[in-house]
Amino acid sequence: MKKLICLDIEVLNNYFLVAIKGLQSGKLLTMDMYGGHNRLTKEQRKKLHTMLTKYTSFGFNSIKYDMPLINYALTGASCGEIYQASKAIIEQNQPDWMTYRKLEIEPRPYDHFDVAEPSPAVMISLKNYGTRIGSPKLQDFYLNPHHPITKQQIQPLKDYCENDLDVTTDLYNAISDRIVLRIAMGEEYGLDLRSKSDAQIAETVIASELNKVGVKAVKPVLPSHYRPRYSAPDYIEFETEQLDDLVDLVSTLHFELASNGAVKMPKELSNKKIIIGNTTYKMGIGGLHSQEKSLTVKSNETHVMRNADFTSYYPFLILVNEFAPKHLGKKFLTVYEKIVRTRLHAKATGDKLTADSLKITINGSFGKFGSKYSKLYSPELLLATTITGQLTLLMLIEQLEMNGISVVSANTDGLEYFCPRDKVELAEALVFDLELVSGQEMEHGEYKALHARDVNNYVAVYDGYTKAKGIYAETTLSKGRSTPIVYTAVRKFLLDGTPLEDTIHGCKDMNEFVSARTVKGGGVYGEEYLGKMVRWYYSVKSTGYISYKLNGNKVPKTDGARPMMDMTDIPQDLDHYWYVEEAITALKNLGVDYERKA
Repeated sequence: MKKLICLDIEVLNNYFLVAIKGLQSGKLLTMDMYGGHNRLTKEQRKKLHTMLTKYTSFGFNSIKYDMPLINYALTGASCGEIYQASKAIIEQNQPDWMTYRKLEIEPRPYDHFDVAEPSPAVMISLKNYGTRIGSPKLQDFYLNPHHPITKQQIQPLKDYCENDLDVTTDLYNAISDRIVLRIAMGEEYGLDLRSKSDAQIAETVIASELNKVGVKAVKPVLPSHYRPRYSAPDYIEFETEQLDDLVDLVSTLHFELASNGAVKMPKELSNKKIIIGNTTYKMGIGGLHSQEKSLTVKSNETHVMRNADFTSYYPFLILVNEFAPKHLGKKFLTVYEKIVRTRLHAKATGDKLTADSLKITINGSFGKFGSKYSKLYSPELLLATTITGQLTLLMLIEQLEMNGISVVSANTDGLEYFCPRDKVELAEALVFDLELVSGQEMEHGEYKALHARDVNNYVAVYDGYTKAKGIYAETTLSKGRSTPIVYTAVRKFLLDGTPLEDTIHGCKDMNEFVSARTVKGGGVYGEEYLGKMVRWYYSVKSTGYISYKLNGNKVPKTDGARPMMDMTDIPQDLDHYWYVEEAITALKNLGVDYERKA
């Protein structure tokens, strides 16, 4: 890959700006035109074309928006014409190919990719990513794009655009490993996958491989009255009447489809409580979930906390049971199995790049089975896989409970159980029996304690480290920023008893103390307009809150907040007491009491 440049554009009805910043050099280049009838000069167009030809460029949401308008500007389009094209893209949510067709231009073969889709969160703004990365400055677009601007407003707008370039570059750096994987996969399959999400990669790769074996993957069209049904594989067997009746119920139901093609869980199942031992479970299209609240279970002299998790859960369910989309037939299984087996071999031999690349394809494909816009769309395959998986997990739960081993939590592809130490071998034998009949493989683990607010929010304590989910997990690009220091303190206390106060007072990274959220219509603090993405901390000097500009209502959890749109060092008014109290509440929700330090 050539040297990288980051690009962004700004479009108003009397102004057009292209801004480019070198990743290695940090140099900023801008080309603009002012006035509705003006166009980029020949020199500007030549320079822009040269830059895009010489370097590899990237942007955020740039394939759909920036690149079509840049291509249009290179044809000599006026500022007003570009503004009208921009309005059409935004108001009609146009894909890039439609924009090119309407403008009657061909995209130039520049080496460009988009970091929006490869980033792990779904449908969030660049500013939102900025809060998760910890970008120093958050700034919302502050002008009305439908109103003309003055010459005095041009430089502040360039400064704003440069900050967007910096945040986009921060995002690229945060996901560079994902881009590297996509480049490697692209070389393997002869495809450009850099700008695709995991699910898009899955569809593209599998469709390409199917084409090689003579199957053209096209989007299936199902009848409007289509209602898939479920049929359990022969190995699904239970010993209790409750679970036998459950299989009978599932097999008699007609599953409805949502407007987007997703399978909907019938009320007969979604409202049904399955009680085994002391634990209650519910089924869902996404998987089986236990219903525990404020649960703390610790290993002791007589019992040990253990888990059993399926490996390659959905792929093996598909392959072992020969589940395939009807419109693709059995050759789908040939292609799918090759991908799964290659990935497992790469993982076993330490080929991390190949293993991680193919994991994207395997995991990403499952979401496409439930999307009617996909070539892989197959509601019957999704239904067969997810329901079979839940019944398989229930088989293991039933056997463990019948043998005096308490299952305390279950979530989609695994479970945690509190096992008498003299029954550990028995538990492993029961797991092995399930592996034999189902064709699945499971991994075992032991840990010191499980602390759960509920099945989706917990901390598991191992020997020397913790694993957490939901609000208790570390902030990532997939998870919004909400006072991370609170949950860092909770994890450290549960791991080794470190007082909450020590962790919170000892932290010097301001990013750990801030929260951020999108505020519809924009947020206001006093008389100050903050923007649609707001970031704040809790202050001993603040007596107010952040409110919605639209109606003046309070933005949730902003009592005592003070905005921090520009990141600083730890401010003197930081309310450490608030963060400690929040951590105490977070512990209490796990069923753990805490006594404040004197």
